Amino acid sequence: MLSTLLKIGEWQSQCKGEWDRFLEKPKVKYETNKGDEITNYVLPIVFDLDEREVVIDSTNLREYDENLVESLKALKIQGGNNKAMYPTVPAGKLIQLYKTFFGKENKDASHGELREAFLKDCPQLLTDSLDWVLSQIFALKDSFLNQVSVINNKTNLPEVNIKAIENRFELNKNEVITLVYAVVKASGAGIEDPMPFAWIPDYLEFLKAKFFPASNDTKIDVRTPSVCYASGEISPDVKELELSDRYSLNKMFVTETRNYASCFAKDGFKINYQVSKSNQEKLDYASSFLLNEGGCKVKIANVDHVIIPQFLTRESVDWELALTGIKKKSDILFNLNELESFTKNIKDETDNIFWISFIAYESDGNFFKSTEIIKDISRFHFERVIEAFLYVEKEMRRSIFLDWNSVMMEYGKSSLFNLYTVYRLIPVRKDKEKKNRALDLFKSILENRRIEQRRLFDYFCELVLCHYYERYKSYTNIPVSSKDYFGKVIRDSVSRYFAFLQVLKKLNLIEMEETITHAHEDNESKYDHATREFFDKMKLNQDQKAMFYLGRMLSAVEYLQEGKNKTVIQKVNFNGMDRDAVERLRNGLMEKAKQYNSMERVTFINKKFGDLFDFNKWGINPMNSQEAVFFLLTGYSFGASKKEPGKKAEVEGPEN
Repeated sequence: MLSTLLKIGEWQSQCKGEWDRFLEKPKVKYETNKGDEITNYVLPIVFDLDEREVVIDSTNLREYDENLVESLKALKIQGGNNKAMYPTVPAGKLIQLYKTFFGKENKDASHGELREAFLKDCPQLLTDSLDWVLSQIFALKDSFLNQVSVINNKTNLPEVNIKAIENRFELNKNEVITLVYAVVKASGAGIEDPMPFAWIPDYLEFLKAKFFPASNDTKIDVRTPSVCYASGEISPDVKELELSDRYSLNKMFVTETRNYASCFAKDGFKINYQVSKSNQEKLDYASSFLLNEGGCKVKIANVDHVIIPQFLTRESVDWELALTGIKKKSDILFNLNELESFTKNIKDETDNIFWISFIAYESDGNFFKSTEIIKDISRFHFERVIEAFLYVEKEMRRSIFLDWNSVMMEYGKSSLFNLYTVYRLIPVRKDKEKKNRALDLFKSILENRRIEQRRLFDYFCELVLCHYYERYKSYTNIPVSSKDYFGKVIRDSVSRYFAFLQVLKKLNLIEMEETITHAHEDNESKYDHATREFFDKMKLNQDQKAMFYLGRMLSAVEYLQEGKNKTVIQKVNFNGMDRDAVERLRNGLMEKAKQYNSMERVTFINKKFGDLFDFNKWGINPMNSQEAVFFLLTGYSFGASKKEPGKKAEVEGPEN
């Protein structure tokens, strides 16, 4: 993996200046959603120390130029205990400029954090002249706040926000302030004309000392050439890996000992984990690209992951094409995709052989903590998983027993069946998010490990209980519904689980007892034809078919109770049903049908159930009780696509 990062870093470092890896380009949008052109502005905030005033004037606006990022030293925000030292910031991070000169917001302070940064890292560089400038700027704190603050409705406290300036300037909707920088005019410090703070020589010396250690540093020059851990090559400029940027993949390779430093003693990092100066730069570039501008990230089971591919050492790789293709396929597999916008053209962007690792991590943009890793997924298996989902998607849309388009409706549009769909079927408890069972399941699939079917039926029963008792606050990944929609929710859940089981069968990751297909019978009704196709496509065995017909009987009797507060659905134990519970439910349904003088509605289905349900044999080799609930509800929801929300549909079948 380190070799991959070095190659990506080498690619990204081409045609880059020495400052590039420390700079942050603001996110710039040049067109509105309607196609109208957007004008992006750069705003100087002038600290006129001669007149003792802060000048923030719309007449000083000028159009944004990307070259200003380096010229004005728009640095990436450093996380952790690093103090703010940012006289130039993206407009959305105006608070960082405030902290630089005035300290933390809504806190009493005697100076800004830039002064603290000097005293902490390079106290010898804080000249009397610069210290005086900083103190004079700090004295203008109230004047600055009056022009850049809005009241936060939640805290009722003033909040530094670029919107305060934009509102005062009365900018049009297609005009945006993109970059903000501090300007100083101070005759007392020899700055006769307004100058960007980032150009003050003392500040530049500080930045160079922090980011570019002096070349004549004897601690480096006297070193004996040694091995760079990242490349395995001997180099004369090897030293301990610098981790000043806390939002970096490099943090994982050192701090997560279980991954890439498992053999290192805790007190041996400084000696063992050393890299050359050039490789330090490459690792920084690679991390920045993958976590930021490259966007090589994806959410798997609602957990952020960064995508890191690995190619054969001898191969020449077009990194832009390769990473674009891998990211595109990851989006197809893990994200919500509208069917209309989905492109079936997922041909390879690269012909290279590769493996993929997905690194799960936690971050707020100021730190990086890896939490899990899905390792070494071969290109062949990764594409095989995608193809399995697409194949099952296609087959389900062809079926006559189900309105798959309705099942896959998300936010009013039909979506693509993938692991995102499955994630919303696996109840993940809010109070146990560290144990993300959906992520564990996907890890097994991607790492090509077998999955126990009992595990899936357990998840299904928990899902049904969530919907039935409306436990949505405990399972935040499950879409909220109401009991009026219970029939449709069960139909959708059962159908999606069936599709998922077909994917696992196609990938040979699950074993399920199957039965032979049935030949077409003469004079077969539309209902019988749909049922037979369902049995054959899903390859249901005898016990599963028996529970299917019991579910049909449950639906038929519930229809007779339309309008009642309590119905026979309450006789079902959604935690699981053993043989005796199945028999009790059958008898209870027959009694209810008799009470309503409607035995004709259940007689045919009861016979089908009786022909398949072997009470004695069930006791010898019993069906799993959660599996029984799944196939019971399969029959219960069969044909439910014709139900309207809040209404019960009359049961279809020969008995009607």
